[in-house]
Amino acid sequence: MEHELHTMIANLQTEVARQGDLIRILQLKQSSTKPKPVLQDPEKFTGQPHKFDTWLPSIKAKLRVDGEAIGDSVAQFYYVYLDLESNVQAMVLPQLSQAEELESWNYNTILEQLSRVNFNPNKIQEAEDKLLALKQGTDSLPAYVAKFERILYEAKGQNWPDVNKISTFRSGLNSIIRARLSQQLNLPPTYPEFVRVVQQLAGKSIPQPQTPTSGNGSGYRSEPMDTSIGSINSISPRCVRCRSQDHSFLDCPRRPNISENLVVDASESDSDTSVSEEADYPTHLDWRKCL
Repeated sequence: MEHELHTMIANLQTEVARQGDLIRILQLKQSSTKPKPVLQDPEKFTGQPHKFDTWLPSIKAKLRVDGEAIGDSVAQFYYVYLDLESNVQAMVLPQLSQAEELESWNYNTILEQLSRVNFNPNKIQEAEDKLLALKQGTDSLPAYVAKFERILYEAKGQNWPDVNKISTFRSGLNSIIRARLSQQLNLPPTYPEFVRVVQQLAGKSIPQPQTPTSGNGSGYRSEPMDTSIGSINSISPRCVRCRSQDHSFLDCPRRPNISENLVVDASESDSDTSVSEEADYPTHLDWRKCL
C-alpha cells in the first residue's frame, strides 16, 4: 500500500508538471498572436479648443480599431491619459483618482470631461457665418470646394436643400466662373451635379482676343508695313515717279538733281502757277505725296 501511494503521488506530480508546461505554451502562443496596431498614434491634445474637434475623433478611432492591441481597460485608460499634454492631464486628475480608488477604468470619463470644457454653444452659428462670408478669391477651385465642404459640415449644412447649398456655393465663386455660369441656359438643380458643372467650366481655357486681319482672309495677324523707300523698291519694281517698270524710284532719270538749289521766285509763282516738273520736288522728297 505504501508503494502504491508513492507511485500515485509521483504520477500526480508528473501530471501537474505536464499541465504547467501546457499552460506556459498556451500563454506564449497567445502573446505571440497579439494583434498589431493598425492606426498611428494621434498627436497629443494640447488643450487648444480648435484642435479638440480633430483630436477627439482620432483618439476614438484609435481605441475602436486598436483597442485589443492596446490592452485591457486599464491600458486603454492610461493610453488616453498619456495622450494629453501635462496641462490637460492636470485637468483630468480627478477622473484618474476616482478610477484608481474605485478600480473602474473607463476612459470615457476623461473624454466627457474634455468635451464639456471645450464645448462651444455657438459653434454651428459661427460656421454658418463663416460659410456665407467664404470667397474663392485667388484660390484654385479644388481648394475652394474643399474649404466649402469642410465648413458646410461644421455648420451641419449637409442636409440643407440643394437650392440653398447651390446659392451659397455660387456666391463665393470668383467673377470669371460666375460669368460663365450666367451664360449657361440649363444648370442642374442638385448640388453635386452643380459642382461638377462648375469644375467643367473652370477647366476651360480663357479665349484670347484675336487681332483683326488686314483683309487677307487668313485669320493671322498682319505684320506692320515697312514704309521706308527701300522697302517700296523691294516690293514693286515700278517707279512711283514716271510709272516705268524698267527702273526703280531711286534710278529714275527724271529724278531732280539734289545737288542744285532749286529756288522758285515768289513773283513767278504768283504770275505763273505752272512751274517746271523738277521744281515741284523738294530737296527732301516725301514719297507719300508722290504716291
